[in-house]
Amino acid sequence: MDIKRAKLQKLLMEELAELILKKMKDPRLSNVVITQVELSEDMKRAKVYFTTLEEGKEEEAEKAFDRARALIRAELLKRLRIRRLPELEFIFDRELKRMERIWERL
Repeated sequence: MDIKRAKLQKLLMEELAELILKKMKDPRLSNVVITQVELSEDMKRAKVYFTTLEEGKEEEAEKAFDRARALIRAELLKRLRIRRLPELEFIFDRELKRMERIWERL
């Protein structure tokens, strides 16, 4: 992975986490944690993986992200001041929840 892409991934993750924590008023996003951001090779698309601190709130969080997508995009454009912001796709991180369940059993 090239350095530019890695830096943008890290920056997107940090800014999204702060944006959700401080700017978003939707209560469905209050217990959401960004776990990973994956940029495509051409940096036009970003998969944003998230998890919820409360069990069973995943679908509500996905709906909240879909509803707030334009606001999130506008805020990121203001904060990052980059020429082209990737299209964001919010995906529930099922692997992380699966690992939590395995850990609890141990």
